[in-house]
Amino acid sequence: MTVLTAFAELAQDSSVYVPGLGLRARFKRVAASWLALKTWVKVWLTFLNVVLFAGFGFLDDPLALWTLVSLPVTGVLLVGMALAMGGLNRLVGLGHLLPWVPLALYLDVRLVSDLAGPRIDAAASPALFAWALTLGLTLSLCLALDAWDVMRWLRGERYVLGTEAAHKAGASRLSPTLADG
Repeated sequence: MTVLTAFAELAQDSSVYVPGLGLRARFKRVAASWLALKTWVKVWLTFLNVVLFAGFGFLDDPLALWTLVSLPVTGVLLVGMALAMGGLNRLVGLGHLLPWVPLALYLDVRLVSDLAGPRIDAAASPALFAWALTLGLTLSLCLALDAWDVMRWLRGERYVLGTEAAHKAGASRLSPTLADG
């Protein structure tokens, strides 16, 4: 199967694009889906964003700039995918994987060498090093969770979070807005 064939099949899959919804209805479904997330997921996503936005404290380093540049890219991917799918589902993990795998690789190189810029060294800049290490660990966990979610989506878990199917699977709380599907 070629990449184009795979994308053509995805475009026909109703779990990837929900036809017949206006933009207002799509935003309403995305909001309901977000509200149906389990509490630990919301706490995790809040922590993740605090770590990412902490880059504002290190604007003199390219890692902080690349981290902050990745945020609107990630946001556009996440929101675009969620709107197209009529809510959050496991495929939305791609919105993190695409921009943050390169960011994590860049960070890894910066922590061990000067091939991609000045090495981030604990002795030379303890605060930057602590943030970079925290960022690396946080991104690694996030990417692992997102890869797992995408694999689960590929294996058939294509429900929108907040729907009855997602609730029955234990993936989210039931949203009154999404209870019918």
